[in-house]
Amino acid sequence: MSERLLSGAARSAMLALTTPEAFLVLVTIRHAPTDEVFRVVANTAAIVSRGETFAPYAFRFALPTESGEEIGQASFEIDNVDLLLIDMLRRASAPAEFMIEIVLASAPDQVELSVADLLLREVEWNAQTISGKLMHDDILNQRFPRDVFDPLQYPGLF
Repeated sequence: MSERLLSGAARSAMLALTTPEAFLVLVTIRHAPTDEVFRVVANTAAIVSRGETFAPYAFRFALPTESGEEIGQASFEIDNVDLLLIDMLRRASAPAEFMIEIVLASAPDQVELSVADLLLREVEWNAQTISGKLMHDDILNQRFPRDVFDPLQYPGLF
């Protein structure tokens, strides 16, 4: 089992009965082919972390259930208040990449916990919300070899 190293301030805030400290969730959504980036924070004000500005947005996560039979999928839902994210998702030819980070409000440049390499799949949107499933790339269930080279489609190879 791996140990997560948290800062002393984060550990104290987690173990205290009451604390003035706030944990903030930062989400970076990247559309790989165009390198468009959309950064949001679950807060009422924008946050600058490591030189990047995260815009305040309302969003929700539902953690995956552990069944042992399948790879877990977290569900993600964000309020649809800006057409920028919808435009980015419409142009996407591949799933958007997500990175989730947790920082302390008093030290936004120090990432306490990070989950990267998540892909947004099964995206749906309406006038109020954008929702989808966050999952790691399922390499165990991908077809191998990925492409089939046969004489009919590639006569020059045979």
